[in-house]
Amino acid sequence: MNKKKKQIIEAAQTLFIKKGFSATPIQDILDTANISKGTFYNYFSSKIECLMAILSFIKDEVIDDRQQLALGKSPSDRDIFIKQIAARFHIDKKHNLMALFASLGSSDTAHQELKEFLNQQYLEEITWMAERICDVFGDKKQKYAYDNAVTCFGTIHLTSKILMDIGKTEIPIEETINFALRQIEQTNVYPPFLQEDYFLPYHQKKNVAEKDIKNSLQQTLTDLDRLIEELENNKLTYYHRFLQEQLKTDDPDLLLMESVINSYQHALQHTELEDKGKYIKILFMQLMEKKK
Repeated sequence: MNKKKKQIIEAAQTLFIKKGFSATPIQDILDTANISKGTFYNYFSSKIECLMAILSFIKDEVIDDRQQLALGKSPSDRDIFIKQIAARFHIDKKHNLMALFASLGSSDTAHQELKEFLNQQYLEEITWMAERICDVFGDKKQKYAYDNAVTCFGTIHLTSKILMDIGKTEIPIEETINFALRQIEQTNVYPPFLQEDYFLPYHQKKNVAEKDIKNSLQQTLTDLDRLIEELENNKLTYYHRFLQEQLKTDDPDLLLMESVINSYQHALQHTELEDKGKYIKILFMQLMEKKK
């Protein structure tokens, strides 16, 4: 990460925890990081975007830590899986993430861009856990991977909260994770509830090239051509064609595309293509991230 950007992120994170997100003006971040307003806006368009950069930085640290734990180890090693899950909790604690979230007011968490970002991170974690459950428990868990991931994820968080509420904070998170995994080891007897294709947009694509994301976005829009026409919405059709034309260029106008994609996604709400709109927004956010 760029040294100056990291400097801003560290200053903002300290201030958000100490003073609260809403109570921290950008000027305080500038003073603490010893930078100019122009330098801040070179990297971030708003405090919300700065907050999302903090959370992305923490997520990348978790991913790197999990990859290091897996080096030279069997994918089916249950103990490594426990340590990988625990890495999220240890790193969150290191960065005082609970206090950071506590600093957010209801108006902050209602911000649409932040809501979508947090939702993306949450569902990526569920997807990662489902993939690792298949690695550890084998083909017998393939059909039930997402059911079991949600059960495991929920058990860990609820059990952790209960242990905190009753004052049993000395119990290591690894023991709680082991307890949660025992709940999903039993044989599933009912048909799976959550399907794998529900989660396709949330598979982590950390090393995907910019051109591949762009191609995926182009292909997704092309696949929707007929369905968009059938909705008989002139504005939606215009947005759809505009995005396709921009993606054909070598240097698409991402800022203009961002505005159009927000309108495009909004126009798809309450239609059978609403999930496709969310997926397109996710791909575009990944493209924007590659451009930074």
